[in-house]
Amino acid sequence: MSSPGSDVLTIELPSRLASDLAAAWVILACALAVEAVVARYPGGSAGIGITAGILLAAWHLWLGRRSASIRTATLDQQGNWQLGMADGRRVAAVLLPGSRVLGRTVLLRLSGGRSTRSAWLTAWDLPARDLQRLAVRLMAPGPASGTGHPRGAAADR
Repeated sequence: MSSPGSDVLTIELPSRLASDLAAAWVILACALAVEAVVARYPGGSAGIGITAGILLAAWHLWLGRRSASIRTATLDQQGNWQLGMADGRRVAAVLLPGSRVLGRTVLLRLSGGRSTRSAWLTAWDLPARDLQRLAVRLMAPGPASGTGHPRGAAADR
């Protein structure tokens, strides 16, 4: 009898993660802080914080659109990963060394073909059961975690 953590696990990756929203708020706060500091100096260049904020926001959006082409990640019983692309293709993938369990969240880094997706998954992004199953699979020793170490992918470094 197999354990509930060893069956096929398919994770639907949202196009926008809670961590993406948090990063957008940090970019906005930093742009406003730089503008506030520059405004206090008579010779300061007004608009430098806004310009930096726009450039950072554009970069953040570009990264988000690029990674949104990966819709699903599937882990089978043998520890093989597959990515489901937005155009319907299925691509074999590997778990990258930066993947780890961080408290009640999971940092999942996958690469397949020319596509790479890093996703910091929280309870706002996935149902709690799926997030817990993913954490258990990453921490389990053997091929399902991508490592042979008992602490899972976090021990790759």
